[in-house]
Amino acid sequence: MNKKILLVDDEPNVLQGIKRQLRKRYDLTLAVGGAAAIEEYKENGPFAVVVSDMQMPVMNGVQLLGHIRQLNSQTVRVMLTGNADQKTAVDAVNEGSIFRFLSKPCAAEAFSKTLDAALEHYRLITAESELLNNTLSGSIRMLTQVLSLTMPSAFGLTQEARTLSRAIANGMQLRPIWEVEIAAMLMRIGCVSVPPEIIDRYLNDEELNSVERKAIEDSARLGSDLVSTIPRLEGVAEIIATQYEPPTDPTLPAARVLRVVGDFQRIRTNASPLAALRAMEGRPEYDAAALRHLSEFVQSTFQDAEVSVAELSEGMVLEENVVDLAGRVLIARGNEMHETLIHKLISLHNSGSGVREPIHVRRMVPIDTSSVTSSMAS
Repeated sequence: MNKKILLVDDEPNVLQGIKRQLRKRYDLTLAVGGAAAIEEYKENGPFAVVVSDMQMPVMNGVQLLGHIRQLNSQTVRVMLTGNADQKTAVDAVNEGSIFRFLSKPCAAEAFSKTLDAALEHYRLITAESELLNNTLSGSIRMLTQVLSLTMPSAFGLTQEARTLSRAIANGMQLRPIWEVEIAAMLMRIGCVSVPPEIIDRYLNDEELNSVERKAIEDSARLGSDLVSTIPRLEGVAEIIATQYEPPTDPTLPAARVLRVVGDFQRIRTNASPLAALRAMEGRPEYDAAALRHLSEFVQSTFQDAEVSVAELSEGMVLEENVVDLAGRVLIARGNEMHETLIHKLISLHNSGSGVREPIHVRRMVPIDTSSVTSSMAS
């Protein structure tokens, strides 16, 4: 277990005095001032405990411990102060979530008891976190493996769904983010009860009759029942259960995110991403805020490029007019490339009028699904 303790004060002599008294019992690191403490934490952390003096220039103890909390909420924070007035205490609790206060000067025995209690508190926090993360991770891994074996086409959408849902949830300031992520990964788990041919048609955005559509919608309840058996995933189960409900109260905002992401992934199978977004605009089954944040995220994945006629592909958006060799406009800027337009430009390129190259476009780059992280136990 991590037993590292970071001591922070603006007076080096005070730090050295504490170290001389306690170095045989604890793994101590010293930092002179708040800035040095933050640098030390980033380079050599995390630390189990941070003990900081309150009265320091530039960055006081409340500000420092608040910053440490942002770096790692599990680190136990202790305030050492000679000015324990009410405002100091309130600020410390609100901004730094202080575990204990110590008054200066502090006897070695009292200091040791506080450090022992802080280390034990850290052990309990991290043990629970590790247990929860291992339990949740193992359970979610099992369910996604079931999805991969029974419905590989649905499993292939899992990580992208997680990425898109996280982006929308951040835009809508939904918390906790990890519940939205996991719900997105498992939103189709209940489809194991639906015949594969219906699933394939559903994921390819093909027309379903009323019985088939009801089977899809009912699968959300089965998925919810499966997920609800896992500790701490009750909220995730509720999100999954209500993903097909209208985007009005009391439907959870996170469930509306799942509906937008799921349908975007399906509609996009037969259309470009931008065409899929246009097809979803203004439809009452979608939450307007969720759809707006999805659109912003998808469009942020487009990047400028200059391509030849031969490199044009569906979904590219023209950033400038496409003109022939004489300067006549063939296709106006803002148009999205599709098969008919591409064939037209290829024919013109091979004709006497020609097409001026390179062509300035925006094209979508693959959505990065590797950088998404979440804290399930936070």
